[in-house]
Amino acid sequence: MLSHDERGAVVTVILLILAPLLLAGILLVSEHPRLVHGSDVDLGQAVAEAVRAAAMCVDDASQASGQPRIEPDRAHLTFRRILARNLGLSEATLEPLPGSGMKSAPSYVLLIYNGDDTYMPAAREYSLLNGSYSQADLLLTGFPQDFAVNNDSITPGTEGITTTLSTPGCVAVVRGKTTPILSGDAEPVRWAAARIVTK
Repeated sequence: MLSHDERGAVVTVILLILAPLLLAGILLVSEHPRLVHGSDVDLGQAVAEAVRAAAMCVDDASQASGQPRIEPDRAHLTFRRILARNLGLSEATLEPLPGSGMKSAPSYVLLIYNGDDTYMPAAREYSLLNGSYSQADLLLTGFPQDFAVNNDSITPGTEGITTTLSTPGCVAVVRGKTTPILSGDAEPVRWAAARIVTK
């Protein structure tokens, strides 16, 4: 039979063994979502920053006339550069560099919308979907313009997730496989829109 002092010592030893396990369990439960979805959050922020940078690529002549319009080709290159820099991708191929949170090159659609073709094309779409690149001028004019954003497309209208451009701007949707820190595969889709603000 254990004396009172011996029982206290046994309880103390058991608590000393269980305390770190309990603490590790609490940390794992609270940190698991952040660890699993950390690169997913990075993707959302990278898309938002790339779209804002693209919207700042204003044509000089249109700016001087007080009717700013986005220069599509420069905006597209800026979008790719910022996206690559923020996600740890090669600027030329968008393939992941060592240490990137991405497992492969992302797919994207970028729409530049100027509303008219006075200085620049009214609407131009750039897409890189599963390694296949394309660009096309779209027959859209006028403000405000609603755009529906889907996993692999941006279309005029209000079906699904919608954004409205009331001045020249950009809309992008990016889909890519991210590398979770703990386990599993994720292929999040993130979108963002930015527009020129005029007084």
